[in-house]
Amino acid sequence: MAVAQAGRMQCMEVWGGNQSVDRKLTTTGLDLWVYSQPHAASQSGGDVYYVSSCSSGRITRLLLADVSGHGEVVAARANVLRNLMRRHINRINQASLVEAINDDFESESRTGAFATAVIGTFFAPTRTLTICNAGHPSPLIYQAQNKTWIPFGSVQGASEVERNFPLGITVEQNYSNQSCKLGREDLMLCFTDGLLEFKQADGSLLGEAGLLRLLSQLDCSQPERLIPELLQRLDPNQERINAADDISLMLFQRNNERVSLYDNLAAPFRALKHFFSRPEKA
Repeated sequence: MAVAQAGRMQCMEVWGGNQSVDRKLTTTGLDLWVYSQPHAASQSGGDVYYVSSCSSGRITRLLLADVSGHGEVVAARANVLRNLMRRHINRINQASLVEAINDDFESESRTGAFATAVIGTFFAPTRTLTICNAGHPSPLIYQAQNKTWIPFGSVQGASEVERNFPLGITVEQNYSNQSCKLGREDLMLCFTDGLLEFKQADGSLLGEAGLLRLLSQLDCSQPERLIPELLQRLDPNQERINAADDISLMLFQRNNERVSLYDNLAAPFRALKHFFSRPEKA
């Protein structure tokens, strides 16, 4: 499998969509690898991914969602998600973003619009990662100190959180978050259920236990190779990966970059420009 295309996130940028992608991104704080393949080689699918960087570069926000529906319905929801990510780009607390997304999906419930999602915020100055899980498969974290992969909800010392409802099920739903410090060589892997439901050669589904077993066999010292090697283990010929459903993965690791003096000084001006150029509320 080819190496993912690389790109540098600019301050105030929101990148993503629901098309096929294999890309590396860098922000002030995180290195990310995003892979997504819509079902059966379609041009776009129901998995939606976004990454944003705030006006100073201190806040990196990510979203991976599995949106119900197909075609124009998903494309419309993807555009709404992009606008909401942009509107809340400078907020450290992500609660208002999650609630806004839920309310938007709930308002479209007549069309069957709902989604499971993982929404995360990484605050570089404190190296704190905050995750909201809205009915989505639990992200997995590689703890470099222990050299083990575990579900994110099992991280020792992290604030406890219940698994929330999917987005769009009930209006004015309160969503809880879980936070922890991200170690320098720790890795976080988010994914859609197309990965867990991948049918193996013996006919069984991969599941979380199977995914953890495969990850334990991979070299985590080269994170840029982890997604390609995982997919290679699943399907050496790369013919069945997205045969039954969309499949998307988002891997990230903390880097040692710091916010530059220029970005700190320019942040208020970027924020003002963003405020006056933002789109109308959806």
